[in-house]
Parts: sequence; C-alpha cells; structure tokens
Amino acid sequence: MGVNVLIVDRSAVMRKILERALRQACVQIDHVVEASDGVEALERLQAGGRIEVIFSELNMPNMDGIEFLSQVKQSDSFRRIPVVMVTTEGTEARVREALSLGAAGYVKKPFTPAQMQTALRRAITLQTARSVP
Repeated sequence: MGVNVLIVDRSAVMRKILERALRQACVQIDHVVEASDGVEALERLQAGGRIEVIFSELNMPNMDGIEFLSQVKQSDSFRRIPVVMVTTEGTEARVREALSLGAAGYVKKPFTPAQMQTALRRAITLQTARSVP
C-alpha cells in the first residue's frame, strides 16, 4: 500500500528533487501532487483526491509555508494530514513556529534520502494514529 504525497515548493526543480528523495526512501509512493505555493497547494487539496502527507517549503510567494500550515490545520477536512516543513532557514524561530502550529516535523535542505525516509515514516505513523477513531 502506497502513500499519496503533496509537495509544495516554489522551485519545480526542488519539487522533483524532493520527489526523487522520497521515492529513494524505500517507501512506496503511489501518487505525487505538486504545488508552487500555499495558494496552489490549498487548491490542490480542495480539488479532492486522497493526500496522506504534505511536504511544504517555508519560504514561498503568495502564501508562505507558515500561512499554508495554519490554513491546513484550521480546516476540518485537512487538519489530520501531517505536514512536514522543508526549510533552508538558518533561524530556529520559524521552525519552532511551524511546530507550534502543528507541523509533524521538518527537514533542512540539503537533505538525504535517509532523512526524507525518517520524516515520511514519522508522518505516516502520525497520520495513522490520527485516523484511528
């Protein structure tokens, strides 16, 4: 059984790098949906389809990762989806802010497939726990 993932990053190249790292993480990925910012990511979520884990960059145009995370966690439809933040942030303040808003974790760029595997497995475990009534 595979996982459906939403990857949100302003760079198309980085979205492909993230996807490749996730696929190398020895976890079956069924489907990857991409978005270039938080606005587009919310549109993708609202369009339907089952998304089980979200990897979102912090710094994006139009709607940054913090605002996107906040919108997801305020939504009755999406709040149970784990969101892993992907960042190049040098300061821990934004990462702490994301964690306080409900992020399932974070990965700093540059990352390895092993780091992505750990983040994905943690998010899947969290998602499974949230699905139990």
